[in-house]
Amino acid sequence: MIFQQGVDALARAEPLDRPADGLQGWVRRAYRAAGRAGGRLANALYGTWLGHPFHPAITDIVVGAWTATEVFDALDALGEGSVSARCADVSLLTGIGAASLAVLSGLTDWQHTVVRPRRVGLVHAIANISITLLQGASLALRLLGARRAGRALSGFSYGVLIASSYLGGEMVGKYRIGVNRAPVDQVPQQFVPVMAERDLPENQPLRVEAGGVPVLLVRQGDRIYAMHAICTHLGGPLPQGTLVDGAIQCPWHGSRFDLRTGRVVQGPASFPEQCLATRVREGQIEVGPPAGLGRCRHEPAGATVPEAAQAVAAPAG
Repeated sequence: MIFQQGVDALARAEPLDRPADGLQGWVRRAYRAAGRAGGRLANALYGTWLGHPFHPAITDIVVGAWTATEVFDALDALGEGSVSARCADVSLLTGIGAASLAVLSGLTDWQHTVVRPRRVGLVHAIANISITLLQGASLALRLLGARRAGRALSGFSYGVLIASSYLGGEMVGKYRIGVNRAPVDQVPQQFVPVMAERDLPENQPLRVEAGGVPVLLVRQGDRIYAMHAICTHLGGPLPQGTLVDGAIQCPWHGSRFDLRTGRVVQGPASFPEQCLATRVREGQIEVGPPAGLGRCRHEPAGATVPEAAQAVAAPAG
């Protein structure tokens, strides 16, 4: 309870805003300066290729590796021989490598946060960078023969890691950083009319309601695409975005989703969008149950019943 009160105080600490502004600006400038290579690196660190945020996945390796280090260090201290010492060094080095990636991915994700989660995230980042440096110093001490001092430094670092992990949990659990913001459990259970076909212009994103679910509609040629209207990253309004090469780009942070499949084309989003099925009946556009990730169902206007059934069964394009 006392620790949580301290975390809440961090979230309210306005003096953290100035260093947060500076660090966020540095991260953004670094990626802009790197151009396309920076964009590809950012996408890799976001986890767009994984379909899941990369940061929590790599931090599991960090915690696991350094937990193993503590176990092997304890065995080494009990005089269990050089094998335990070597295993401790290997797990320590593995954790340092994974922690370096975790720091980079964490900063890449954190650059898009604001206000309270940004403050908590700043302290979380400083703690993790410090821990990684301390563990590097521990490894150096071990290689120089000062194993007892190296073990002590790793033990201290591990304690700080536990506290920092709590801050990471706060970011996810309370502020929903790194979670899917789209209403994945809210989908129309049957086809429902949403608007007249004649009122949907070509290549102009539009927001409609389908059984209480906010939906993005886009007409391109003879196809009408539908997906959740809320960006999976931080909840941005996709209908206010722009169309770029067959994808919708979120107006908040630039995430792009393929209209045909919902696949993430560009981060910071890592979770794909859910495509919905569409069809035209008696001049009305209808939106129905999900077509499934990687697929978008659409029945061309005026199709006969057999043709329509065939269109539903086939992937878009």
